[in-house]
Formats: sequence, C-alpha cells, structure tokens
Amino acid sequence: MNRSCITILSLLVISQLASSKVLLIGRNTILSFDDVEATFTPIVGSSGECGFLYAAEPIDACSDLKNTAEKGSNYRRSYVLIERGGCSFEVKVRKAQEAGYKAAIVYNDAYDEVLVHMVGNSSGVDIHGVLVTRASGEVLKGYAGRTEMELWLIPGLGTSSWSILAITFVSLFIVTVVLATYFYVRRRRSVIILSRGGRGFSCVPCNLVQRIPTEVFSGVFEVGSTSITCAICIDDYCIGDKLRILPCQHKFHAVCIDSWLGRWRYFCPVCKHDVRAAKSDPPASEQTPLLSTSLNTSLQSLPITISQDPLSRSPQPHTVPMCHAQDLMNAFYKRFTNRTSPVNAPPS
Repeated sequence: MNRSCITILSLLVISQLASSKVLLIGRNTILSFDDVEATFTPIVGSSGECGFLYAAEPIDACSDLKNTAEKGSNYRRSYVLIERGGCSFEVKVRKAQEAGYKAAIVYNDAYDEVLVHMVGNSSGVDIHGVLVTRASGEVLKGYAGRTEMELWLIPGLGTSSWSILAITFVSLFIVTVVLATYFYVRRRRSVIILSRGGRGFSCVPCNLVQRIPTEVFSGVFEVGSTSITCAICIDDYCIGDKLRILPCQHKFHAVCIDSWLGRWRYFCPVCKHDVRAAKSDPPASEQTPLLSTSLNTSLQSLPITISQDPLSRSPQPHTVPMCHAQDLMNAFYKRFTNRTSPVNAPPS
C-alpha cells in the first residue's frame, strides 16, 4: 500500500479518534484501539510511526524471542505483540528490543478493561511500549503477520493545562465564528430585502412618511399633549428637535418615527392608529369627554321611542301625600293619652 495514502488516511482518522494511539490500517479496514504508553519508553513522535505487526514467540516474551525482526535491504519497521504476565514489563520490552523490534504492543492477560502505565528502568531502552486491553490484543493477534496490514502508533491528546487551554480557546473561537456568521447573514438578508423594495412587515412608503407634518420643539406643549418623551427612543425632547406629528396627534422624534414607519410597522407605536387612515380624534386628556365626538353624534342621531304597551313593567311616577304638623300631634295624643283632643286644639 502506498505510504502517502496511509499517511492521509491516518491523519483523517486522528481527527476523529484523538484518544486512540494504535491504528490498524489495511485494504478497506481501519481499526483503532485505546492504549496507554509506558513510562520508561520513548514517547511516540507527533507525526506517528508505522510498521508491521508480528506475534512474539514465546507470546509472553519472558525469554529470548525465537522470531526476530526482518533485516537487510528490504528492512521495514517491525512491531511485536506480547501477552502480559510471567515477567515484568521491562523484561518484555528489553527482549523485544534485543530481537530488533521497534515497538512492543503488550495486551492484558485477563479480561480487564482497566489500563495501567507500564513502569520500569528507562536506561538503554530506545523502542516504544504501549499497553492495550485483552480484547484489542486478540483482534491484533488475528492480523499479526499479514503484510497487507500496517500498524500505526499515533500520539494521543494529552490532558495537560496547555491542551485544556487550547481546546477551550478553539471551542470559544468556533462558537464566536458561528454566532458572527449567523448575525451577519441575518443582517445582510434584511439589507438585501430592503434594497429590493421587499418588506418583511407591512410598512409605510417613504413618500407617505415624508408627507406627515412636522414641527420644531420649542419647550412648550399645547393643551392635550400626552408626553414630553419620545416613546420610541425613550429620550426627552430638547428644544430644536424635529418632531413628526401623526394623524392621531402623537409626536415622536422625526428620525425615530421615520425608521419605525419605513421599516417595521404602519401604525402609531402608542395608540396603534393606522397612519394611512384619515385623521382621528386627538389623544385623551383631562378635557376629553368620555364619549368621542363621532360616538356622541351617532347617539344623538338615534330615534327615541316610548313604548305604549299597557303590560310594560317600567316604573310609573307617583306622589306622596303631605301631612300637616297639627294632624300628626292629634294622632300622637290620641294614641298614647286617650284624649279626644290635644291641648291647645284649634277652635272648630
């Protein structure tokens, strides 16, 4: 297989498998395995290293290996697969180095997914050493000795403070770029729509807005004025400000209301009166009657009829008879003193 193609494939896989360090690549086959590097062996270079995998004989590599790495003009890097147990990690790595291998791939001898760091004396050790799980070792053992398969050792992404800082910076940068792109596209779309005459909302044409009367604020408000603050920008009027008077008699800064009517809506922001309609009643004040002029006129024009129905239950007017004071005195004495006539009764 072409080495350049292998390198490209491995780099593509690295971007998706940043935590994997052992990659097995062949025809239509890409397998990745989690591993832990030994603490006493050289660290895998940043560009990674490639070689062919062979199984150790004996498999535990506690004695001299019977199969040695290939040498000569067609020399290729060779890696050896070793089973854990029987002796220390350091002995296994040194036996692999004596046999000419450039890396020792050790896999657990028990079905334990917990990987530990292989420790030992680093003096004189110049080959790589990694530890993988037993399941990974069994898969690799099935591909050992096949020349069409290449084994790549890829440096993993460490968890140092610099790595965490780099990941955080890249994440924030990506989020910032996405948000900036979103708002730029949204703003650009709105500008294009307005430039083409299209409007996302129902707005007032510019020529109609310019025909709405204006005045210059002099600091004095006439009777019936409802505010001294622009309801759009929430800023008080200053002497000399140009105000635009809508048909509903509400006033705003000319710049504010022109932008409102030209880009967003067609009605007054305060009373929702349509500025395209005819002039309406002035805004309410202390002198404004409870009924508008138009409603008052409508009520006056209605005919008033009086029902002549004899069965009508409407209350009928009545009178209360009036009594004189002397009559009340006579009734009082008659009730409580049994006298026929009170004292000082008037002559008959």
